[in-house]
Amino acid sequence: MNKKELETPISDAVRLHGHLGPFLVIGVRMGAIANRIFASSSNKHGTSQVTVKVPLRTPYSCVLDGIQSTTKCTIGNQRLKVQDSPKEITAQFRTQGSDETLIISANPKIIGEIENEFSRGTTNEELAEKMASEPEDQLFGLKRKQTPLHTVLGQARTGP
Repeated sequence: MNKKELETPISDAVRLHGHLGPFLVIGVRMGAIANRIFASSSNKHGTSQVTVKVPLRTPYSCVLDGIQSTTKCTIGNQRLKVQDSPKEITAQFRTQGSDETLIISANPKIIGEIENEFSRGTTNEELAEKMASEPEDQLFGLKRKQTPLHTVLGQARTGP
């Protein structure tokens, strides 16, 4: 997704979140990637559940609003699960009625660069712009996997 295509999803996320920042943009991009990948797969249901590991303190937790805005998976509809993490920012997306899982991890090096830029006085808006422009393959690691549906549903399989 190019920067121009991100304008509307970022604007929608800002309306939800209240202001623009780099971690909000990271969350928007994570959700947009999941939407794009799941829309191009055989499963047309899109994202049905997200589990996010993130430090539960600002500014890192702003990722959650970006994901909520783009996927419509929220804490309120119980399709967004959150786990506290010391540093890691990872989102695991699942689709309805499928065994497909997509794991998107923010590049720790980029997160470190954001932290350094904040300490130098770089503004939220400047860093958000940088995250919107950062090449996807440098900003994120992606992994797709198939999980047996009975495992996803929490059911033990004991026989044929």
